[in-house]
Amino acid sequence: MKLEHIYVAFYYLLSLPIAIAGPSCCRDDISSAAYHDHILNNYIAIWAGDSSLIGSTFHSDVVLEIDRFPSASGKGSSIIHVSNRTQMTAFVERSRSGWKEYYFEPISSVAANFSIAVRWRMHGVMGSNFTSFSTPLKAGDHVTYNGTDFLVQDHCTGLIREAYIASDNISFLHAMGLTAITV
Repeated sequence: MKLEHIYVAFYYLLSLPIAIAGPSCCRDDISSAAYHDHILNNYIAIWAGDSSLIGSTFHSDVVLEIDRFPSASGKGSSIIHVSNRTQMTAFVERSRSGWKEYYFEPISSVAANFSIAVRWRMHGVMGSNFTSFSTPLKAGDHVTYNGTDFLVQDHCTGLIREAYIASDNISFLHAMGLTAITV
């Protein structure tokens, strides 16, 4: 075998991983202020009921960490398990269930690199079919509480890969008319 054939073969082998990997899927704008605003606006719109934005906002393997809520039985609390986009969609839909109105008002936000933090206020009006847990409130009653979400973007796609929701649950439960909470 001639030395030039070895060089050609070696050159071919060195270029092979690049050819197999293909073009990068990574976006170059995902840490920009404009992209952060885009993702945050989508996130708020999803909580307001626009499920068409879920695929362009949440990574397929999104993980959610959130405080516990009272169980529907009124005894104890429920742990929330979310480790993919389908479960996140179900969680958002379950959270919105039973409300006549349900939306989040961003109070302030900050973003840097691959992270977004937003302080929000939830505004809701009870519907006639609220069954998440027992409450003395009636249809038409208004509920407001606040919290902070910390969102971590996937470093390649810019979609939300992790969501950490810290709500003022005591204020929420009081706003829901609960005075004694069993845990």
